Amino acid sequence: MLPTRLVEAAAVLLGLAFLGAQFPGPFALLDNLSNFPAHFGAAFLACAALLAWRGRRAFAVAAAAAAALALAPVLPWYLDRDADAPAASSPALKILVSNVYYANHRYGRIRRLVAEEDPDVVGLVEVSDRWLGKLEPLRDRYPHHVEIPDESHVGLALYSRLPISDARAIRVGDRSTPAIAATLATPGGAIEILLAHPASPIDAAAIRRRNAQIEALALHVRNAERPTLLAGDLNLTMWNRGYRPLEEVAGLHNARAGHGIGPTWPALGRLGVPIDHILATAEIDLWNFRVLRPVGSDHRPIVSEFALR
Repeated sequence: MLPTRLVEAAAVLLGLAFLGAQFPGPFALLDNLSNFPAHFGAAFLACAALLAWRGRRAFAVAAAAAAALALAPVLPWYLDRDADAPAASSPALKILVSNVYYANHRYGRIRRLVAEEDPDVVGLVEVSDRWLGKLEPLRDRYPHHVEIPDESHVGLALYSRLPISDARAIRVGDRSTPAIAATLATPGGAIEILLAHPASPIDAAAIRRRNAQIEALALHVRNAERPTLLAGDLNLTMWNRGYRPLEEVAGLHNARAGHGIGPTWPALGRLGVPIDHILATAEIDLWNFRVLRPVGSDHRPIVSEFALR
């Protein structure tokens, strides 16, 4: 049985961590904590229940209030807006996105998943030359493809059943990380499609690099001449301040809207956080977002249907 003082101390430490996540100041790594509001909310609720049971009502009320604060940005993602197929769009298409993890050797899992889901577009992150050798069947299934392998974390591959043109590697932010940009010919008209994998926020410098890359992607979308779909492992959640340019500059909306937060990393079901995304500008409808089963990677794949209005 936990001592009451220990529960109180835990609640105070949680509160300080939550405050640090909102105002990291010079402690850049605290920024990563902003990706975990659901976890903070659950922990605060557990503390509130224990403290109420122990008769520490003031502490319990404070912990419950903190839980409400933490969960406030989480709950809107479960509201049923844009969750159903739109009534008037061009024919529906499907995109599947997965960070396969460059050191993952379970190649057959992603091939089987692609065969089962039968998407029109597939975007893969962290593909190496070895991975491309194992993905040969996808080239037959998807005649249009762009592959930029890398032996660490920045390899990308885009496969499409629909024609693509003007396919190119673009450098974003500090130019250390490529993204794939291409024009996708959909039944409703041409759209710009981007596949990206900004830097992982492992330290303060990497956080700054990731944020600069996100800003560069947002500017690219804003300056694009056609409707745009952006997908990939973006290494941040919807609650991280680095995500804001995607909404405020690029005007993107997230396929998760109405489907819940959809955790993807680590591949531990509901214990993870949503850092893999499918987003689009207002001219493109997104619906039927799902998180798929694990494929041996530390990330779970995601899929969504889309159509140009």
